[in-house]
Amino acid sequence: MFSTIRIMLLAATATVLLHPISVAAQDNITILPAEIARSCRGGRAALYDECGSQTKLFQRALSVADTEGKTLLVSFGAEWCIWCHVFDQYIAGAHTRMTYRFSDPGADQTEQVTLNEKPRQDPTAEAAALRQFVADHFVLVHIEDYYSPDGYDVLRQTGADAAFDHSLPFIFTVGPDGRFAAKLNASSVETRRDGWIDWYRGYDRAGLMAALASMKAAAN
Repeated sequence: MFSTIRIMLLAATATVLLHPISVAAQDNITILPAEIARSCRGGRAALYDECGSQTKLFQRALSVADTEGKTLLVSFGAEWCIWCHVFDQYIAGAHTRMTYRFSDPGADQTEQVTLNEKPRQDPTAEAAALRQFVADHFVLVHIEDYYSPDGYDVLRQTGADAAFDHSLPFIFTVGPDGRFAAKLNASSVETRRDGWIDWYRGYDRAGLMAALASMKAAAN
């Protein structure tokens, strides 16, 4: 599977180099919630609705995925989880220089950090191919773990709780019936550079694309 995905990425790279496109020119990824009420905890959240019903959000997302003929991809996480923000930016096609805004648990202010990827070669085409793959095949829903009243209920109702290792984000797919199908083995696709100054968090794009393809197959 990995070799197949690598070939797909190389082919997409060649296409993008011949016909340059921007992230904005690509199809949008369907993401729920589409917006978060500004009245929720000071309006600081960017990804996760910390106040609304997560079970209702999940059911709405499952319906959208069915309507679009796509697989529902669940990101169970929280605003303070930097890897949650990293995952979203990677599948959105971000590369090279990423700025993340996130909130620490219990904090009343938002933190911001800018990380530099320092790739060995231009990642533009590979990043675009990953984004397009996700846009073509998935609907993404953010289920909030920390403040929401019923976030964990989504794991119980889908059966994903049996696979949850309490690491965030917990990325998984469900089938059309809303039952757990497969999870992302994050440690196999994460890349990181540690240090006080020059630190970085990211993903191997070819590996992530291969893993998502496998998770989609399990859901179908």
